[in-house]
Amino acid sequence: MIVSWVLFKKADLTFALNGGLAGLVGITANCNVVTNSSALIIGAVAGVLVCVAILALDKFQVDDPVGAFPVHGVCGVWGGIATGLFYDPTLMAAAMLPGAGEASLMNQLIGTAAIAGWALAASLALFFGLKACGLLRVHAEEEIAGLDISEHGMYAYPQQVVALDSVNSSFGTSAVTHSHSMATKPSTESA
Repeated sequence: MIVSWVLFKKADLTFALNGGLAGLVGITANCNVVTNSSALIIGAVAGVLVCVAILALDKFQVDDPVGAFPVHGVCGVWGGIATGLFYDPTLMAAAMLPGAGEASLMNQLIGTAAIAGWALAASLALFFGLKACGLLRVHAEEEIAGLDISEHGMYAYPQQVVALDSVNSSFGTSAVTHSHSMATKPSTESA
């Protein structure tokens, strides 16, 4: 919330909600080995990082409407690195499993890079496989009409805010064509 006030001079609910989630993600990896004051710092840094990452994705026109990557990706990486920066040796000694190593910054960087590399490789394999099978994207007509129509048979938003150029009649609705105007819900009654 503070970041949105600083940047936009007003509160932004999505920044506030994602900031809360980011703080939770940032502290999850290390909650048993950091002090309470370190946890507050880690959460606050995660809250700022998520806002910066959302703005960066918007600037580069990467489609992430709910901020999933900034929350889980960026702040997850931060949480791993923060373990090496903020761990308390006494808490670490009590939390360690027999044979486990120290949570040094270098160990955390290596582990974080390994996890990020695995996630990237697995995601690329999955999505290229789905694309090769023709399962990654919906048909253009479904995309234009909106998946709320094709999958659920109803609008996810009030009819006043649904802006469409056309709705394909193959989804059980009447064709509606507007030139960059607001569409109304197609009639579901038979003529």
